[in-house]
Amino acid sequence: MGPTPVVTTHKPAPRHPRMFAGVAGRAARALTTAASALALAVGALALAPAPAQAYDPPTTQGYFSYYHLDAARQKGYTGKGVTIALIDGPVNTNAPELAGANITDKSQCKVGSTPDDVQHAVDMAAILVSPHFGVAPDATLYTYQTSNASTESSGTCSSGGERLDTIGKLINRAIDDGAQIISISQSIDPSDELKWAVTNATAHGVIIVASAGNKSIDDNSNHVGQYSGVVGVSAINIDGTFASYSSWGNGVVTAAVGGPFDSVDPNTNEPARTNGTSNSAALVAGMLALARQKWPDATPNQILQLLVHTGLNPNHDWNQQTGYGAAALGSLMNEDPSQYPDENPILDKPGGSSPTAKEIQDFTDGTITPNLARNVLPSSYVYRGTNDEIAIVPTEGLTIHLGTSPAYHRK
Repeated sequence: MGPTPVVTTHKPAPRHPRMFAGVAGRAARALTTAASALALAVGALALAPAPAQAYDPPTTQGYFSYYHLDAARQKGYTGKGVTIALIDGPVNTNAPELAGANITDKSQCKVGSTPDDVQHAVDMAAILVSPHFGVAPDATLYTYQTSNASTESSGTCSSGGERLDTIGKLINRAIDDGAQIISISQSIDPSDELKWAVTNATAHGVIIVASAGNKSIDDNSNHVGQYSGVVGVSAINIDGTFASYSSWGNGVVTAAVGGPFDSVDPNTNEPARTNGTSNSAALVAGMLALARQKWPDATPNQILQLLVHTGLNPNHDWNQQTGYGAAALGSLMNEDPSQYPDENPILDKPGGSSPTAKEIQDFTDGTITPNLARNVLPSSYVYRGTNDEIAIVPTEGLTIHLGTSPAYHRK
């Protein structure tokens, strides 16, 4: 066996503290909203039984009317046929707001989480696929438990000295499971493992959506949105202004409403409200699921082109706070993405980002030398280069097809 791979530690992206009133936003930039149409309805596949929560769940949310999701549902746009992966805490599928949702737990191990972590995961799943107020209620949701600074992994999360619940490993697992969109609202410590997992997603056309954080600072280095090809999401208020709690940075691509989101205080079982970019990221992931349903012949790159070309900033100009502008669901559903080139528009983020376009192309071509990314390449990676020394002294678990890279036949 090779040496233990680089392991990431990650923290839950703290949402603005739970409160009974919405947070007033600092108006850093006025944004207009666009009428949107989308829909959701979900089938159900429950996880391990857990006691039902003794509270009346919310049956709607402020964002539902803001994005005209009722109109989307009426038109049949519910995310049907699209698979979303959620990397977060454990999702209690017995939560009333998730009743009837099509959720399957694909976790690699069980994570001991705090009540706040569990509720955060439930809220993210509800925004995505709740039959009551989810953006994409008919989408299939795969959930993956990851540990963070406030939780402990059980013994099943370690195998042969390797952690099974790192975000990098779970991204690769979600890709292998057939996810088309991955939603992540966790802060991270950058690592080679995570970099190559993001590369793997980009190479396979899987769109990763990630929250920007809630520290009211440039927090790009602590979030998945820093990586090339990832849709970093900041928060706006219901009135369209930039949310005072939202972080920003070069990784931000778009923005969405961050709250108030009606939830429950897991410690008191009383109704509560949250605000945060976690909510915003889940909303954008749901919107992209609707767009993928509406435009099945569009490539993932064209869907991303559509997102940046319909952002609500004037002329779709980019800035650190809202990227190309707040996501406009109506435009995502009404503008044909086939008019745009099949090129990923967010590979080279302002200030430079990793992985580079060349690294992504080399990964896709199978010419990344395993020794350069030892023990951090996904298990599905196939080496197709011409270095026969790799075949003589192969890396454990590496599939080798010498000299078969499409790069050698490309003109």
